[in-house]
Amino acid sequence: MAKALASAGTLGARCDPPDDRGPPAAEIGHELAAPVRIALETDAGPLALVLDPAGAPLAVTRIAALARAGFYTGTAFHRVVPGYLAQFGDPGGDGYGGSGELLRCETSPTPFERDDIGVALAGRDTGSSQLFVTLARYPSLDGQYGRVGHAEGDWDAVVEGDVIRAVRVEPL
Repeated sequence: MAKALASAGTLGARCDPPDDRGPPAAEIGHELAAPVRIALETDAGPLALVLDPAGAPLAVTRIAALARAGFYTGTAFHRVVPGYLAQFGDPGGDGYGGSGELLRCETSPTPFERDDIGVALAGRDTGSSQLFVTLARYPSLDGQYGRVGHAEGDWDAVVEGDVIRAVRVEPL
């Protein structure tokens, strides 16, 4: 960040870390040990998320808990860019909200391929409940986001504003 500020003409600028990083994630010590499938009934038809805790155990545990609690039911796909990604998980529907609990980044060294699922961020350690599904291979996502699994179904059918009508979490 300091380099970006310096390039903008602010010499010697730096960003101090926050004074309070908050409490540790409640998921620590309770991580899922096996993959789960989250079935979604949407305006675009049936879709699914297969979440694997191997690469981002805290994020996968949080997402599964939110799904079980009904958090994603009634939320809309607030950002859909054909050929790039479909994003959801903001209860307000404008892309600026979340579950109210931040997650520290669990960035993945694994490349993002088509139908991979990532944790959407607004900056370092800002993940919460928003997810994106890739609709093509985009190397610019690699190493920047936590990869939490892969998607099933016709994600190309999703359009902005489509709503998730029902959610079911299934063991694999």
